[in-house]
Amino acid sequence: MRAGVEYDWNSLTDDCTQDGGRRPPLLPSAFAAELEKKSFTNGKDDKPLVKRLYEAAFKEQFGKATELSYMDLGWGDAEAAQLAEVLASGAAPRLEKLYLEGAAPRLEDLYLGNNEIGDEGCKALAAALGKEGAAPRLEVLDLLGNRIGDEGCKALAAALKEGAAPSLKARDAPPLATRPSPAQCSSHIPS
Repeated sequence: MRAGVEYDWNSLTDDCTQDGGRRPPLLPSAFAAELEKKSFTNGKDDKPLVKRLYEAAFKEQFGKATELSYMDLGWGDAEAAQLAEVLASGAAPRLEKLYLEGAAPRLEDLYLGNNEIGDEGCKALAAALGKEGAAPRLEVLDLLGNRIGDEGCKALAAALKEGAAPSLKARDAPPLATRPSPAQCSSHIPS
């Protein structure tokens, strides 16, 4: 409850998307750089302490995170790039689920190659891409070097046939010998 009014998920989302709202996470080095531009009102230079506290909290929280949700925040290219930097750093080694619905409607390229994504992950990706307006500008989808089999390929193909990622032009599918070849997976996906 807030100010005598029930505070629900929609209220929280509205607050987080107003006036810049909730920003993507910052690597400790990026946080330290932003902190240098700030001044403390108490006259002390607490920046070294704040940097250490942020770095410790960041490593602890991201190190154990298995699920992150950044849906409906109105993020654009800069925020997507910032999140990509954090994910590429390896800061979230236990991450299993990442929700970005509505977070990057301008997303054009999605590179998920050389990971351990299997059929279930591909099905989840297909479901996310299949949501109305999820990735209207997505042109490149790279899933090369994952563990996606026929089941995952079929789910992705079905989503694309239903209109997911209408701008998709290029895609790479898994080439592993024990999995469908790119040609086999691509045979499920409309050109």
